[in-house]
Amino acid sequence: MKFIHIADLHLDTPLVALKNNRELVKKRRMEQKKAFKDVILLAKEENVDFIFIAGDFFEQKFVEKNTIEYIIKTIELIPNIKVFIAPGNHDPLIKNSPYKTYKWPGNVIIFDENISKISFEFVDIYGFGFEDYEMSSNKLEGFRVENPDKVNVLFTHGTLCGNSKYNDINYNDLKQFDYVALGHIHAKKLDDNVVYPGAFMACGFDEPGEHGFVIGNLEKGNISYEFRNIEERHFETIELDISEIRSANEIAELLKLKNDIYRIKLTGIRNVEFRELKDVIASLDGLICNVIDNTHLPYNLEEIASMKNLKGIFTKKMLEVINDMPENEEEIMKAIEITYSFL
Repeated sequence: MKFIHIADLHLDTPLVALKNNRELVKKRRMEQKKAFKDVILLAKEENVDFIFIAGDFFEQKFVEKNTIEYIIKTIELIPNIKVFIAPGNHDPLIKNSPYKTYKWPGNVIIFDENISKISFEFVDIYGFGFEDYEMSSNKLEGFRVENPDKVNVLFTHGTLCGNSKYNDINYNDLKQFDYVALGHIHAKKLDDNVVYPGAFMACGFDEPGEHGFVIGNLEKGNISYEFRNIEERHFETIELDISEIRSANEIAELLKLKNDIYRIKLTGIRNVEFRELKDVIASLDGLICNVIDNTHLPYNLEEIASMKNLKGIFTKKMLEVINDMPENEEEIMKAIEITYSFL
């Protein structure tokens, strides 16, 4: 029996990493929804029997009405495929959850905090989810599958031997299952029969690498699956030393951007106005989220500090502050640069 396993879509997440670019937030949210629909259509095309959505499908605190309606309409395209949902800590099955306030298609099974079993001829599927933003009890302690001769699947949202506030799962409790479909960890972990597909799509610069879903077959003694990348656009951080740049246009030759989302950190000695550099970067291909100035101007601070004028007195004092608080050197250097523009 064929299955698809996805988790951590986080639809309508605030996308904090893109907060400076509203249009980019809208674009990324549209990409997330399109990617979900692409997987649904793939499931139909490849005659998938089951789809496991292992939690954090959407953001309970931010999800919009049109997003839930889009999800439901999309799932209605596959009435013959069973869609199992285990709510996570970001989309718990609370009183005002869209899981309770909307009518979901008949092929959707939404699990609560109690372990439930859905039986098929050759497969028993066990699942449970969050009914609050935390889950501290160990639901699997002492639990045993009813029919070891069948293919036994467990799917839920939680932390494998991790933080007990988010459904701490003991690895030993999972040995009785042929496939364990988990969510919550955003990096993919394909560990034999215990699988985290990772975040469906990256939501920030702290989630590099491929993102997507797992597709496979359930057969007793022969569980097979593969990871498939769904993401066409990635979050990329570029750190660039601009000490040798003498013209803002030179930066265009150094930055080889693709159609990804970029955060660019400029370091080294800056010989060009930061505003000019930022304008040139903004004109390049690629989606620029943020340009961070970690550069410093080519000043000899020791020499300036020896001068018998206001600039020298100020610089000497700032060097003393840096000596006393070296952890704040970057902020103090920025203050020096700003002050110099007025002296």
